[in-house]
Amino acid sequence: MFSNISSMDILKKQTDERTETGLQSVLDNIDISLQDLENLLVLLSVDYSIKLTLHEANAILLTSDLYGLYSIMDRLTNVVAINGHIREVSILHSESGMLISTQYGARMLQHENESWYQAVTEANGKTVLYNPLPGEENIFGPETISFMRLMDLQNKEDGSNVLVLTVDRGLLQERIQSVQPSAGSSIYLYSANGDLVAGTDQNHLKDEWAGPGGEERRAGQEQEMLVWRMQSESSGWSIVMIQPEQEVYQKSRQLSQITMLIIGISIMLALFISYGVYKWISSPLRELIFGMKQMRMGKLNIRLTRKRTDEFGALTDAFNQMIAEQQLLIRDVYEHQLQSSKTELKFLHSQINPHFLYNTLDSIYWTAKNYDVNEISEMVLNLSKFFRLSLSKGREVFTVAETVTHLEYYLRVQQFRFMDQFTVTFDIAEDTKELRVLKLLLQPIVENAILHGLEKRGAGGELVISSSLKEGNLCLTVKDNGMGISEERLDFIRSEIEKLNRQENLVTITENSVKDLFGIRNVVGRMKLYYGIDAILFMDSVWQEGTTITLQIPLERLMEKPA
Repeated sequence: MFSNISSMDILKKQTDERTETGLQSVLDNIDISLQDLENLLVLLSVDYSIKLTLHEANAILLTSDLYGLYSIMDRLTNVVAINGHIREVSILHSESGMLISTQYGARMLQHENESWYQAVTEANGKTVLYNPLPGEENIFGPETISFMRLMDLQNKEDGSNVLVLTVDRGLLQERIQSVQPSAGSSIYLYSANGDLVAGTDQNHLKDEWAGPGGEERRAGQEQEMLVWRMQSESSGWSIVMIQPEQEVYQKSRQLSQITMLIIGISIMLALFISYGVYKWISSPLRELIFGMKQMRMGKLNIRLTRKRTDEFGALTDAFNQMIAEQQLLIRDVYEHQLQSSKTELKFLHSQINPHFLYNTLDSIYWTAKNYDVNEISEMVLNLSKFFRLSLSKGREVFTVAETVTHLEYYLRVQQFRFMDQFTVTFDIAEDTKELRVLKLLLQPIVENAILHGLEKRGAGGELVISSSLKEGNLCLTVKDNGMGISEERLDFIRSEIEKLNRQENLVTITENSVKDLFGIRNVVGRMKLYYGIDAILFMDSVWQEGTTITLQIPLERLMEKPA
């Protein structure tokens, strides 16, 4: 504490000395400039050629008078060029009211009521400072101050002609800002009568600090302020600098703050190291927990990135290996279930005696013929052809043309059943007829179109079955103009189809425990089992207008032997 107090006292003395020296230097420089301006005013006011031109000019200016005044303007321009600190030199010819200026040229002026003119005439030859307050109109240019005096007091006949030297406030402000120690401090330059001439701000328009100079403390503000004031003995001008006490003593107070800073840094380092240790241990554990949750949700494609070479890295490798083995195990079980399903399906096929079924249907057909029941005989004939083609000696695929023939037998039976309430149209592209697709793939779709669409419509139903090739895919479409599907139900069906399209375990798609949408699930499941995940079912429907279902199968899979 003793060291801090001593260092602050030393700093205070050094700051006072340095500030007073700087302010005095600026004030001396300004005094020299003011003396130069005073000398220049005297020289110009007694210039014989200028006085003669003003004396010869009439109250109503003639062309010769204007020429003379403009010649004066040329001479004044040379004065401005030589004296870089002067912005403008002006002369008022009081008899005509003409103000000639190196900056603005010549202009007429009602000068009698101007405050500066009255002040100059009352000064009786002394130099007058024209220093308008901020915001006031200044005829000599914005942000300027002007020094004025009467010309040639010995010749009263010339009237009250006025010589004006105008200086930029900015030049004076640059001079005083050269000793401004910081952005938080303020510095002001005041004239002999205490008016603000230039400053870093306009918070103090009057010189409020009395006394010959030195530093004094000002209270009653948000923070303590230090004030230095220097006044010129020759010109009476003064310069004042205000600086927050905190800025002056900020560096000296750093010594007392170092201990607290070291304590704070130590605490932060302790917390940072603790957090680092926690992250080093907890981060891999969180990753393992995340992987476990993903595995529990059935997402077996998850793999953890090995970022460590320690025990946690070995644990990560073990988890990835366990997931891989789990995938292989599930794939083996899936393939076993698939093979079992195929074997059972083939066994059921073998249990059906085609000859017995054909002979029985043939007997029913001829019995109906003998009794002249043509409708029954035609239904039995189509049903017989339907079953004969369905069994097809164990074949799993039909050509598209055979699929259409098979559907014709089925649809004819349905038309007899519904008493020809609907018509059927086939639009099969020639380049698709020889392509081979799974048998009975369209039959569930056609059945749904009849039972859920056309049957509810009544008479006038239309069913269109078409095929085409689009962008490397075979498209099979079943379209009806039945009752359609409500928007809410359609959204549900589409969401279920989307789930089926994303389903990874294909065996679960066709399991019989699912009762809702069984036909669609069966079709999607068989398509994906035989043609892969790129085989897709699309559905579109409008309530009371009809439904369209399209099966899209990649051509490259059609060329392969079905699984």
